[in-house]
Amino acid sequence: MKVAWIDCSAGASGDMLLGALLDVGADLSYVNAAVAAVDPSLAVQVAPTARHQIAALKASVEVDGTPHSEGPAAVISEPEAGHGHGHGHDSHEHSHGPTRPWSEVRRILEAAALNDAVRARALDTFGRLARAEANAHGVDVETVHFHEVGALDAIADIVGVSAAAVSLGLERVVVSTIALGGGRQVRGQHGGIPIPGPAVLHLVAEAEAPVVGGTAPYEMTTPTGAALLAMLADEFGMMPPMRVTQTGVGAGGRDPVEVPNILRVIVGETAERPATQLVYETNIDDLDPRLWPPVLARLLEAGASDAWLTPILMKKGRPAHTLSVLVSSTNADAVRRVVLTETTAIGLREYDIRKHAADREFTTVDVSGQPISIKIARYDGQVVNVQPEYEDVVTAAAELKQPVKAVMAQAVAAAAGFWG
Repeated sequence: MKVAWIDCSAGASGDMLLGALLDVGADLSYVNAAVAAVDPSLAVQVAPTARHQIAALKASVEVDGTPHSEGPAAVISEPEAGHGHGHGHDSHEHSHGPTRPWSEVRRILEAAALNDAVRARALDTFGRLARAEANAHGVDVETVHFHEVGALDAIADIVGVSAAAVSLGLERVVVSTIALGGGRQVRGQHGGIPIPGPAVLHLVAEAEAPVVGGTAPYEMTTPTGAALLAMLADEFGMMPPMRVTQTGVGAGGRDPVEVPNILRVIVGETAERPATQLVYETNIDDLDPRLWPPVLARLLEAGASDAWLTPILMKKGRPAHTLSVLVSSTNADAVRRVVLTETTAIGLREYDIRKHAADREFTTVDVSGQPISIKIARYDGQVVNVQPEYEDVVTAAAELKQPVKAVMAQAVAAAAGFWG
């Protein structure tokens, strides 16, 4: 099993996570294709650097080809309600300007030509941020706005990290105790806020993440960083048993004297047995068939690894379906809730199984100017499958006004070289 441990002993921010994931082997072209699918003006650039003489990779956002420094991202729509918190390890003046409501950011992500796994991770992260800001300021989550400029940084960081994690094909992510920092951070005309900020505290509380103040008198973990860690984490704790294969180091924007401003991602293979998962099953003969597609989609959104239907014949000759759902214990509660609230089932069966999976990684190919994700599966280091992502093919076919089968054939041909 491919496992990653994220070392947050010096805190976390979006650019630190993105730099570390790219340094550990995530595909930069895949990340940039995802970021550009959401906003064509955005791109991620990387450059080697060092913090306390430790080599690291610095990820930076470019807007229309111009380097862009991190700034405040989230605010509440009513100025008197207060201000959101900055993204990055520097204090920033808060400026009022164009904003994007959370509902618009959500709509943009839902409409973008993204891999479904990348989209789900990005929506999860932005949703966590919106809930945290709403909780911090005592307002409804739909009133949370993101600054036009800050939102671009957040989009690049959040979509970029989501794509990088998918590109790496990680099967399990463990996050260390998170250093939050301390002290007081001044925010322009409205004075200071305590560190850790209210939004960060809500994010780590919601994720049940272990935290510590840390060794530096400033914000060490930003809201974006905390939200991304919460999204990525399958669990929190010390480095799990593994055979280390790669190490990535991402640098933050500052180089303070107290601590090297870096985040590390350690990737390896576990020697443990394949992970135990659950299968839920129930027989249903009275659900409107038109409802099955949204039910299956909701199960996947709730964290199911897979969900499928099997036609059966029940007692008294009634045609029916067996709904089967494969899920980890982490997401079991959410999946049970979907089954029992969105279908006509009033009970379900449960049993344990063990899942064996090939290592996966992602890259992209270009078909007539359209990026298409390619999933590469390896077993014992050998490529055993290369397959275009179907949703990307459908999107490209619509843009090119070509049959889906024609674009699929071109994508398969373009990916043929990855079998080598």
